Amino acid sequence: MTVSISSPKFQVRLSATLSNTVTDSSVVSVNQPSLNFSATLTNGIGDTQANRAWQAKSVAIASGAQAVIDLANFAGQNIGAGLGKDALGQDINLKEIVGIVIVNENAVTADGVLEVLPNNSRGWTPIGTHTAANGGGLYGQGVLSKYQPSEVGFPVSDASRRITLRASGGAVSYSMYVLGRDDTDQSSSSSESSISASSQSSSSQSTSSSSQSTSSSSESSSSVSSLTVI
Repeated sequence: MTVSISSPKFQVRLSATLSNTVTDSSVVSVNQPSLNFSATLTNGIGDTQANRAWQAKSVAIASGAQAVIDLANFAGQNIGAGLGKDALGQDINLKEIVGIVIVNENAVTADGVLEVLPNNSRGWTPIGTHTAANGGGLYGQGVLSKYQPSEVGFPVSDASRRITLRASGGAVSYSMYVLGRDDTDQSSSSSESSISASSQSSSSQSTSSSSQSTSSSSESSSSVSSLTVI
């Protein structure tokens, strides 16, 4: 069975209005930062393409515990269609990651910090090391996102494929969304789908959260609906 994705997208938005009250009491403002990055991909395994997707939503990790995710084949992970399967019950063999988004679903005021780092065994180094100790861990509603549309993507290999998600200082609920390429499994068929991520900031408040993402299927196809981080 072959798999395809139609019109996958990756979007990031960061915006705010910066204001200054001058001596005559008038207010001068400028829209900064003002980022609206939007990239549309096609089905396939080359530049600006993707053909596989996987997601896990609101997964609990007890305080001090950790989850190990194998980004090559998601071994041991069951999102409802069997161990190591995507949402349609098909095996995955990712060679590159195009986009990855990891969210700490805790409330902003919760104690748990989500640490994200390469596993000690065959660690996936492109993810980087984000811990409470180095200030990079994700507190409640924090989001880590990476995107690489080049044909090389973020490589996944036998030696570099596993990440660790660890709860520090309290329990954590996390969600993870992955858009990638399986070089050995592609098709010309497709169904309507997209994946997107956006981030919004204001001068007084900055928050992040993930919206519901669902999957639908038709014969010989896979789809991903939108992810929005606002």
